[in-house]
Amino acid sequence: MLILEDLRAGYGEVEVIHAIDLAIPRGSMTAVLGANGAGKSTLCRTIAGLTDATGRVVFDGEDITAMSVNRRARQGLVYAPESRGIFPALSVEENLRLALGDSDLRDRAYERFPILRERRTLAAGMLSGGEQQMLSLAPVLVKPPKLLVIDEPTLGLAPLVVITVMSLLGELRDAGTAVLIAEEKPKTVLTLADRVVLIDLGRVVWEGDAADLDDAVVRRAYHLEGRASTADHEDPTANVEANR
Repeated sequence: MLILEDLRAGYGEVEVIHAIDLAIPRGSMTAVLGANGAGKSTLCRTIAGLTDATGRVVFDGEDITAMSVNRRARQGLVYAPESRGIFPALSVEENLRLALGDSDLRDRAYERFPILRERRTLAAGMLSGGEQQMLSLAPVLVKPPKLLVIDEPTLGLAPLVVITVMSLLGELRDAGTAVLIAEEKPKTVLTLADRVVLIDLGRVVWEGDAADLDDAVVRRAYHLEGRASTADHEDPTANVEANR
């Protein structure tokens, strides 16, 4: 579904993504993992077309390297940023109207998430973190894209809400959408991910099937070699194998 060839991107004269080659299979879930500052968000933004880049981006067989953000979205490449991708000053209904012009699709979104129907007149910024993520995901669940690129979807969410969000993303993958998730904490996505890409300082340092990932590889990528094990909330790589 997506092929990146010698992809380089950054901000001004600072290159953040260095010569990345990557392939995202159709109908798969790929987890892009790495420590804070590894370049995960820049990679997501570059795929979406929000960052100037060199190299090639091929989406569904078409070279979209020079394609605008809005055209990529119309082609079926949807990007959900870390900030949830909603308009906080607009109501729930107005947010859904922008994403789903068809009233029947909006009705399906409300059927799927009854809490959004109850909150439809509220400003989206007044919703809880979990409700905001539901609002962000509702359009792609009722109108699945070819590829969803989602950055830190569980950031700041309660553990039970994290389970719900990941279940929704798994459902989307099972329906045929290729899902690329950028996450800092491996254990959050390893139960569902088909493939894993580890990046460090803007470079791919490991990629392969999620089943082949082990603690030692992750600790090297997170620069934790030689450090004593810590509590799970302090060490995002704790018990990778046990949580897969």
